[in-house]
Amino acid sequence: MTSSGVYNQNQLAVNVNARVNRQISLTGAYTWNRAKSNTDGLGTFPANPYDYTGEYGPASNNIHHTVSLNGTIDTRWGIRLSPLLSIQSGAPFNITTGSDLYGTTLFNARPGIATNPDKPGLVPTKYGLLDPNPTPGEQILSRNYGRGPGQVSVNLRVSKTFGFGPERGTGGNPGGSTDGQGGGGGRNNAPPTAHRYNLSVSMSGRNVLNHTNPGPIIGNITSPLFGRANQMAGGLGGGGFSENAENRRLELQLRLAF
Repeated sequence: MTSSGVYNQNQLAVNVNARVNRQISLTGAYTWNRAKSNTDGLGTFPANPYDYTGEYGPASNNIHHTVSLNGTIDTRWGIRLSPLLSIQSGAPFNITTGSDLYGTTLFNARPGIATNPDKPGLVPTKYGLLDPNPTPGEQILSRNYGRGPGQVSVNLRVSKTFGFGPERGTGGNPGGSTDGQGGGGGRNNAPPTAHRYNLSVSMSGRNVLNHTNPGPIIGNITSPLFGRANQMAGGLGGGGFSENAENRRLELQLRLAF
C-alpha cells in the first residue's frame, strides 16, 4: 500500500449580483469545472495493483457545469417570493466487473473494451461492449469512465408580514429572517412594517417540482441495476432545504417580531 496521488483541476467561476429594481434582487453563480486524478482520496485503490494504466481519469468531483440562482421578488400586497434554484451536470462514476480479478480481496477491477464481439459473456452498454473477464493485452476501461445524470432542485419561499400596534417609524428590524432557508442572502421573510409588532407568515416549498434526483450510480456491469441508482440524492438544494427523502415538502412558519 502506498500513499500517493495526482490531482489536476481547472475551474472558472462567475458570480452575478443584480438589483433589477426596488422589488427584484437576484444573485446567480455559474461554475465550469474540469478535474482529473488517479485517486479519489483515502480508501481508493487501483483496479490492478501491478499496473496503474487507466487510473488517471476524471475525478469524482468532475462535475462540468453548476448553476445556482437565488434572490427576492417583492410583489403586490407586500408578498415576497424567495426562489432558490440549483442545477448541475452529471457526476462521473467508476465502472467495475464486480469481481476480484487480481486476488486483492477488492472488487474494484474494471472491465476490458471488447475487440471480439463474439466472445461469450460480453456486456452491451452505452459505453460499448465491455468484457468482465478481460484477456491479457485487452485495453481496460479507464477509471470513472461512466457519467451519471444531472440534478435539479427548485425551492421557493412565499412570505408576507402583517403589522399591528403603534407605529414606530423606520427604526424597526430591517433584516427579516436570517435562518438561511431559501434565497436572498438572509432577507427571506417579507420586510417589516412601520408598526411596533410584526407577524410574518411564510410557506417554504422544498423541491416544488417534486423532481427525483438519483443518488450514486451503480457501476457493476454484472448487476441488473447497472447505470441506475437505488437511492435518491441528498444535499443539492442546500440552505436548509436538504433532507434524505428529497420529495416535495411544504412548511408553514410564523414569526413574531416586537
